[in-house]
Amino acid sequence: MWSNVISVDKAYEREINYIIGRLQSTKDLSYAIEESDNRIWIYLAGLCDKQDEIEESLQRIFDVVYLSFIKLRFFLEKLRIRRLSHAKCALICSIVHFDREFESSIVSKVLSGSLDYNLDGLLNFRLRALTDGWQELADLANRLLEGCGRDSDIYDIATFITGSEGKLNQLVLSKHNIRNLTRHTSVEVVNLFDSEEYNLLSAIIREKPSEILLDGCKLSEPMNDTLKKIVRVIEK
Repeated sequence: MWSNVISVDKAYEREINYIIGRLQSTKDLSYAIEESDNRIWIYLAGLCDKQDEIEESLQRIFDVVYLSFIKLRFFLEKLRIRRLSHAKCALICSIVHFDREFESSIVSKVLSGSLDYNLDGLLNFRLRALTDGWQELADLANRLLEGCGRDSDIYDIATFITGSEGKLNQLVLSKHNIRNLTRHTSVEVVNLFDSEEYNLLSAIIREKPSEILLDGCKLSEPMNDTLKKIVRVIEK
């Protein structure tokens, strides 16, 4: 029997909710939860012959935890942005999803060398290469933001960051989901913000789109304007 444990401080409430939600839909995996006042432990178990598949699923979950939730927390704290708007959300999401493949390889390497999944412990002691890089990026972004007087300036920074990695994928946004037509995959919309449109915007930017087709979905005027600033939009 394969087994392991995930542990994390309860301050990471969104991350915990995401992890538990994903574990519920992970095949061939059982889990049990134990809590103290400040910490939660999620005990995992599965058949040994399913270990590779289970660990691949966990890797995808932890990628989102570290490189979406926790990275967003970092930049919301470090950037000099008092109040979010669609433009500022686009900028933050372009930063959060920047260099994701490289950062995912770092997370994978650290997790593979760990006996258990102590998420905040690994962040504080073994993922310093990530957080040091994030700090450098935050310092740069703050210097650029000092010269921003209008939303158009913020969009320029966001499109510069996303454009540096290439815009590769065609997306379709319908009433119920986002689909990457280039990769033939559904796009996960992660509950990062207290706004459905901000969560959609994050999911779209993460895919590095060259074009997006709006198929019968109703978006607010600021959301429509934002999409048109960062990607070619086609309305069906």
